[in-house]
Amino acid sequence: MKQNEDKIYDLAVLGCGSVGSAVGYYASRKGASILEIDSYQPPHDFGTHHGQTRIIRHAYGEGDKYVPLLLEAQSLWEELQDQTEEKFLHQVGIVNIAPQESDFYKNILSSAEKYRLPIDILTAVELNERFHTWNFDDDYKAIYEKNAGYLRTDIIIKEYLEKAKEYGATQAFNQQVSQIINEPDYIRIITDNAEYKARKLVVSAGSWVKSLYPDLPIQPVRKTFHWFEAEYENLLETKGFPCFTVNLKSNETYYGFPGSDNLIKIGRHDGGQDISNYQEQYEYDDDKDAKEVENLLGTYLIGTGKLDFGKTCSYDMSPDEDFIIDWLDDRTQIVTGLSGHGFKFVSVLGHILANRALGKEETNLDLSPFALDRFTKITEKVKD
Repeated sequence: MKQNEDKIYDLAVLGCGSVGSAVGYYASRKGASILEIDSYQPPHDFGTHHGQTRIIRHAYGEGDKYVPLLLEAQSLWEELQDQTEEKFLHQVGIVNIAPQESDFYKNILSSAEKYRLPIDILTAVELNERFHTWNFDDDYKAIYEKNAGYLRTDIIIKEYLEKAKEYGATQAFNQQVSQIINEPDYIRIITDNAEYKARKLVVSAGSWVKSLYPDLPIQPVRKTFHWFEAEYENLLETKGFPCFTVNLKSNETYYGFPGSDNLIKIGRHDGGQDISNYQEQYEYDDDKDAKEVENLLGTYLIGTGKLDFGKTCSYDMSPDEDFIIDWLDDRTQIVTGLSGHGFKFVSVLGHILANRALGKEETNLDLSPFALDRFTKITEKVKD
């Protein structure tokens, strides 16, 4: 094994896709010596961040505990956008559609009211007439949030990594970490061709974090997303079509983005297949995988044509589908369990974890709902 220089970095970041690239950016911007490690060359297709786009919304169906984080994330996204030549923040709005008696609808409405977020509430008739693309009955209502939209993940990660490198970060990509050892004065990180030392560590390895911490309560789930022809021009971003989430009476949950280049991207949030390694993620199957969204397209969303292409990714699912953000010991922080709704938080999580690792400041945002010790039977094993 090749021995790396004896340098001890202030912070090592393991996994530099979503949150990890943000941690490296914010930490290196503060002048710290940063080591960024990834098994591949990010951005890449081997985790959860590819597929170009992710929704950002503030009125949140997953619970109002997320809203303060989202509002701070929005501020940080806007700050980064001001420094970036290529546009990645598209505030095209989002329409959230659900049965008015569902928890999803009630949570979105509650979070909007609690934080005084600007929304429009639409009946099914108003929804169908406003966008001319939906077909819902009176059991459904919609909450339209004009300040929401989507993020371009590929641009963001590239920007974070390039800026971190400009600030002096060392990037050790295409290296697989095999072991992490706590020494008396530092953490030793062993990859397949080098060894590194760091005073602090942030682990943001996504779905494959259990290869290093097998007792973490994380289940990788194979997911798919699909691009269909937009036969109806009202589905296009240029015509004012927004992002959307749809929660059906059957509890199927879908999401989608306004069309561009005459294609519209649509996915299903629930379901998927449990997997244990990347090889099981396997390639997209045109015949089988596109059926996951047939119910939405055949009944509720008007104007889509034939499938153009699809891709697979993985979710790192926690048992309760809430994040896990915690210290494993006084040197190592972990962020995982983003459960398919984490990218919109990347900016704020990267900022918080970088500050905590460097001892610069503690956040006034409440992270207690995301502590690992809520899974009490597992916590001691992981932190041992």
